[in-house]
Amino acid sequence: MNINLVALQSALSETRGRELEESKVSFLDSLHGDFSFSFGEETDDRLSFYFIQSGGSEAPYKKIYQSHKGKYYLLTHGDSNSLASALEILSFLQLEGKEGCIIYGSPEEVSEQIEEILSIEKARYFLSHSTLGIIGKPSDWLISSSTDFALVKQKLGVSFIEIDMKELVAEIDKESFPEDKVPVELLRKAKENETVKKALFIYGALKRLCQKYSLTGFSIRCFDLLGLYKNTACLALSLLNSEGIVAGCEGDETSLLTMMIFKSLSLESFQCNPSVVDVKQRKIVLAHCTLPWRMATEHKLMSHFESGLGIGIRGKMKQEKVTILKLSPKLDQYHLFSGEIIENLERANLCRTQIIFKANEDFSFWLQHPFGNHLLLAYGDVSSVLVNLLKTFGIYRF
Repeated sequence: MNINLVALQSALSETRGRELEESKVSFLDSLHGDFSFSFGEETDDRLSFYFIQSGGSEAPYKKIYQSHKGKYYLLTHGDSNSLASALEILSFLQLEGKEGCIIYGSPEEVSEQIEEILSIEKARYFLSHSTLGIIGKPSDWLISSSTDFALVKQKLGVSFIEIDMKELVAEIDKESFPEDKVPVELLRKAKENETVKKALFIYGALKRLCQKYSLTGFSIRCFDLLGLYKNTACLALSLLNSEGIVAGCEGDETSLLTMMIFKSLSLESFQCNPSVVDVKQRKIVLAHCTLPWRMATEHKLMSHFESGLGIGIRGKMKQEKVTILKLSPKLDQYHLFSGEIIENLERANLCRTQIIFKANEDFSFWLQHPFGNHLLLAYGDVSSVLVNLLKTFGIYRF
């Protein structure tokens, strides 16, 4: 990504033009990442940083800062009193009630800071251009997992639309699905098993609805399908998540939004039930039947746990670092745990994909202040960027 640099320096420093130019080039050449720089005036369609090159940059900055939109990023290398100038500018911005930050440190630290800023900017853009569908109403037992669509639009920029279950039923009854590699291979391995085929009809129907409404993601009142088709949406959700469509179950709106936060950072997430908790050992058994296909190293098609019908996914997950996140329904707080998957389980009395998560820290507060009955898990420790991303929306860790 190209970053526009608005270079600032004091009038007095112009007599040291060659020295400042050499210092600038040396500093920028020391930075490495998936980004590049160019110099010019600010434009609405490009991310801009203010490059504070020397002390005394406050005066030229004050002349132009009001035309800026968004957060103020102040890049400085520290030479020629540039850090002192950046500190004065940031203090001024804060007095004005504006948000800014100083990007400063070793070349490695500055490069990491820039990469995180770019991740956050891309995430915000993704969310502000996203539309989510709620297919059917939230499940009857989700009495605390809905949110205010107007608030979501205001805070995250995400739009919601509601789609009647009758429209999904009409699509399922077309009994077709795209003959893509994974579903075709699944049906071949299942030897044209009728249950698998009908689960793929649900997959095809949901995919067509996403195309029709240009959905970035959706959540579905999936248990209604048990009575209608003796089948579930578990396989469909698993496949669609790994095709880039964020797919949640039970019509859980806050879980869907949490999945979208992960997706904005290019991460798939697993919507799961906390089933067994050991506070002293900092362990949680997490289970569900809808694990995204690509998050598993091995797959087994089983029945849906609660009903014994349809298709549920038993996936073996990688034993590595993971992050758990859950937004509050009011979008003002969130729970965040980092840790690792330490074991895969195959218990008969739980949903089909089962793992033991061990947290790095105490999480007993979560049991007393939960945000609904689901948690969302993604591979990798992305705690730092999540905290900084959510802070830009005014959402803070519980």
